[in-house]
Amino acid sequence: MQNTAPVEFWFFGKHVFALSSIIAITLFIGIIIGGILLRPKKRKTEVIQVNPTTTMDMEEISSSKSTLSNEDRDYIS
Repeated sequence: MQNTAPVEFWFFGKHVFALSSIIAITLFIGIIIGGILLRPKKRKTEVIQVNPTTTMDMEEISSSKSTLSNEDRDYIS
């Protein structure tokens, strides 16, 4: 905060401020605007209901004999 030289600043009229105060105010405003623009967006959560008959169908599909060859099974595992 060694920049205490008076600086004429126009903000709805001419005002005289210390340069250090203008720097500090500008930094503070930049942090606020950056925080507003970069805040995480709220995510929409989606609830999916599982139908019991669907889970039975899925179990039947997974329990049925696979059409994969032994070579394919070895590659996957």
